[in-house]
Amino acid sequence: MRVEIDSGALRGRVDDGVARFLGVPFAASSVGALRFARPQPASHWRGVREAVERAPAAPQPPTIGVGVRGANATSEDCLYLNVFTAASSGGGRPVLVWIHGGGYVHGDGGDALFDGGRMALAQNCVVVAPNYRLGLWGFAPFAERNVGLADQIAALRWVARNAAAFGGDPHNVTVIGESSGAMSVCNLLASPLARPLFHRAIAQSGAANHVATRAQADETAAIARAELVCEASEADVEQLLAAQHATTRRLRPAHHANPLRPHVDGDLLPRHPFDAAADAADIPLIIGMNRDEFRLYVRPSVKVTDDELRGFLERRLAEHRLDDPPGTAARLVDHYRTERPIDRRNPNAAIVADVETELRFRDPMLRYALARGRNTWLYQFDWPSPALRGWLGATHAVEIPFVFGNFDVAGIAKFAGAGPDASALSREMMALWATFARDGRPPERWPAFSANDRVQLHLDRAIECRRTNDDPTVALWDEVLER
Repeated sequence: MRVEIDSGALRGRVDDGVARFLGVPFAASSVGALRFARPQPASHWRGVREAVERAPAAPQPPTIGVGVRGANATSEDCLYLNVFTAASSGGGRPVLVWIHGGGYVHGDGGDALFDGGRMALAQNCVVVAPNYRLGLWGFAPFAERNVGLADQIAALRWVARNAAAFGGDPHNVTVIGESSGAMSVCNLLASPLARPLFHRAIAQSGAANHVATRAQADETAAIARAELVCEASEADVEQLLAAQHATTRRLRPAHHANPLRPHVDGDLLPRHPFDAAADAADIPLIIGMNRDEFRLYVRPSVKVTDDELRGFLERRLAEHRLDDPPGTAARLVDHYRTERPIDRRNPNAAIVADVETELRFRDPMLRYALARGRNTWLYQFDWPSPALRGWLGATHAVEIPFVFGNFDVAGIAKFAGAGPDASALSREMMALWATFARDGRPPERWPAFSANDRVQLHLDRAIECRRTNDDPTVALWDEVLER
């Protein structure tokens, strides 16, 4: 299948009714003088460019962990995207732009897990999955600021210019992301340069809380320079990755987060995304989380004594500047042990994971939704992973194959489950997401969230709406965190 875009002619491949255009450049090669610079327009080419193979992802360290997928190949020349659309004729299809996660240091828009073919065919939409620069390349201001965020905006500009060539509607673009991709969605909502380029947003397992100050970003760049034995512009990829690792180890405790993240810079992000939440409330947003997000990061074999559990809770509550961490910690322990089902194989570790899920995921999500004030729909994904004999529960990233319908990717069925019930839930999720993309709101059975009606759609074998504070654990945290 051949199309014409602003850079030249493309030839993709068609399989089972889906046209795939892979490895399409949306910006100039980010090598040489453009290594740490904001993206420039892609070069034009003559003839027909074959778009049948995925391009490499951004340079990144290897990944290890259940459900965590690394890139198959990497290169500094990484500003490419993949397009999935139905091979049938016709236009005006909603466009979904997928921003991959990975903590701003990992990930690959070309991962087979993010193949949008099933979504495009089943819901008559166009799916676009770009790469963007990560780590020191994307988020250490060596030359220019927020380069990785600028890459995402460049991909959205490309969509605005070229979506129609693939049957898409450039006036109906939904930006969607998971984890740091969801945080990126909130950053894009806060960016006056990005907001005109999309019309709806979906944030899966991430909100607006993971943003650095300008001073923190400058500190990150300074430490990275000190870790290098040469100028950053002269370092090779392995030297930069080694400096990235050392910088993260030095600064993570001080930043209480990965130091390689977007920062308030004055133009792309003139204000913290949380402070800009109400400004972007005219753009409809679905935002949600998985019930057991942090189980992915707590091993079932880890030993946590009663004293260690209370010490952990007191430390985390003190970080939230609560007046009485010891008394509140004891109250939380009593609540979890008596009122909430937890894994009896290792109950203290399960409480640690549940508390981190609350503080790192639910609290930022609820605060962001409340700050927006309107035009927001909440969900919670409750389908449990079968991995590690059920320890993971509805853990981080387990919803992704349900959004794309890609249970046949290697290892995914063991992580996310499979079978008729999984396929049925996947069809429901694809339809919900696509309906929102088309109409700017979900079906009527899913009411909007508000301060007075904190309703949330729960996604599992049964799909139903509940109020968040009808859950006694959420209600307790509402009281403790004063939200």
